[in-house]
Amino acid sequence: MEVLKTFLLAFLGGAGGVALINAIHDRWKWKAERKAAKEDKEEEKTDKIGELTKTIEEMRTQQDEMSAQMNALREAMKCVLLDRIIYLAQSYIADGEVDFDDRKRLRDMHSSYHNGLEGNGDADALMKGVDALPLKKTK
Repeated sequence: MEVLKTFLLAFLGGAGGVALINAIHDRWKWKAERKAAKEDKEEEKTDKIGELTKTIEEMRTQQDEMSAQMNALREAMKCVLLDRIIYLAQSYIADGEVDFDDRKRLRDMHSSYHNGLEGNGDADALMKGVDALPLKKTK
């Protein structure tokens, strides 16, 4: 009977030991998989941050290019508008009179040039000359 007890205890102890070793192994494996999953998430996060940073840099470059284009267009518009204001003002001064509506449109152009586009005042003297002109008589 003593041999049977020893055999039974040895068998159960061995099976229990194996079960304990398997449980420890499973726990270690679970921790390793969990750690790997966390590392994968961190890698994905880093990759997404890199992509977003690249996209933001591209958008800033595009914004800078658009800003440069807008500035160039603004300067071109200033030149064209100033040329038109000078031409019309000189024409009205040469005629010696100006129509009320024409003078209003010319003032609006000058205001856009001077205030909206931050013109430098090149046409101010001509505008004073146009403002001093008599209005055309309407029929």
